[in-house]
Amino acid sequence: MPRLRRVRPRTAGEEADRLSALPEELIRLILSKLGTRAALSTSVLARRWARIPRELPAFDFRVRDVLAPEYERTVALRARNLPRDEHVGRMLDGLVASCELRTMKAFVDGIAGFLEAGGGRAHRSAKTLRLEFFETRDVGVVDRLIAAAVGAWGVEEVEVVVRPASTCDEDVPPAYTLRLKEDGHRSRVRSLALGNCMVPPLLQRYDALTTLVLRDMAASTPVDVYERVFSQCTRLQVLHLTFCGCLEDWLVVDAPCSEIRELVVEACSFLVIELRNLPMLARLACLTDTVELVFGSVPCLTHTNLTFFVEQEFLDSPPPHTELEQFLGTSPSTMENLVIRFTGPRRWVRAECIDNPLLALKRLLVADLPSNWDVSWPRTILMAAPSLEVLHIHVAHSEIEPEAHGIMWTRKDLAHCHPNMKELIMIGFTQQRHMEFLKYVVSACTALQRIVLLKDGHVRYNGLWDWDMQQQCGCWSDKDKRVVTRMIKSGPSPLVQLVLG
Repeated sequence: MPRLRRVRPRTAGEEADRLSALPEELIRLILSKLGTRAALSTSVLARRWARIPRELPAFDFRVRDVLAPEYERTVALRARNLPRDEHVGRMLDGLVASCELRTMKAFVDGIAGFLEAGGGRAHRSAKTLRLEFFETRDVGVVDRLIAAAVGAWGVEEVEVVVRPASTCDEDVPPAYTLRLKEDGHRSRVRSLALGNCMVPPLLQRYDALTTLVLRDMAASTPVDVYERVFSQCTRLQVLHLTFCGCLEDWLVVDAPCSEIRELVVEACSFLVIELRNLPMLARLACLTDTVELVFGSVPCLTHTNLTFFVEQEFLDSPPPHTELEQFLGTSPSTMENLVIRFTGPRRWVRAECIDNPLLALKRLLVADLPSNWDVSWPRTILMAAPSLEVLHIHVAHSEIEPEAHGIMWTRKDLAHCHPNMKELIMIGFTQQRHMEFLKYVVSACTALQRIVLLKDGHVRYNGLWDWDMQQQCGCWSDKDKRVVTRMIKSGPSPLVQLVLG
């Protein structure tokens, strides 16, 4: 029987020596593959690892990473008002508040220790800093971290999200305001994202800022705060406003020196947005409740996404704005690409003519059109767009019964001509409700090359301004196929492709 060789256990010092002996390039590669917490924790493996410059792509300090697992479950229960027992509920609320305090203390201590590592002189390098923490009065260490990141580590992208603490009143505005020292480093910040924070004062000092995202702004925010963003950040190119509240419901944008090319307004409280002067704006997305859009001088606007929804409260009384003219009547003639969605529990957009024609419009998507609506207002847009080449319509399923009235055709409508239309795709097509519209398209669009009629499907969005129409299995009877095919073949020109799915 062979004699077993006894293996002497390795000591901690030998392990550290082996790790320290790794080439610096390999250590850097290992650190770059780890998250912030894991990469920083490697300093306990060997002294040499702690001295290697931390050239991470991003520093992420998120309070969610150190929260107890049961915290989110408890918060979700309390959001549903569970449990019903008041005594148990108060006990859970106390546990949630206590967990937040303990977590924030550990969070602050961890950042302080990170800043003091190596006597406060540790060399670090990163492009992005992401911070997430609960509302707290102890923000000094956060300010120090941001100042060090922007001033010494070369950080150009900063994201700060303040999570409301369970003990805070929702109506009270957040207390945290980002303040960079006036030491010349502020110009390095090119991208800034703020969630539930106060907008920094003197925005003109952020003279290198090209991207700004504001999210969860308090309802008590004055409208001039948003207007200052447009006028003072003269090099800003991308601005996103998401879930932003405001004291006033009318936002006026008048910034003749602005370089903003992309503007996204999502789920904000503005009822009227007046784009009086944005000379470089090329892409606009307005995804919110009922809003009136007033276009002034926006000579470069080409891509637009308009999504509006009427809540159940308007079922018994009409919403304040119900005509296409309120949304497209002042739109610029440069618009080439349009995504438009008017959704809600009932038909609330009247098919009134658009006074200002959409002369440059080439691609149009009408999405999420409830099946209980007719297609009179999509036809109205079609009639106002003489250069339209591609028309895509997505009809969504609706549990509400169809309305009694249908499309009212006039002799002038039937005589209309669209010589540039090449493609029509319609998802949710039903012969009973959409046959008249199809007849109009076939007769008026003399250059049609492709018609796709789908019983079911969905829209797959590629960002905010591009899309693909996705087909799902649909069943056509032989009779329906013959009726539709015969009608389409009776048009003025033969089709290259007809798809019924």
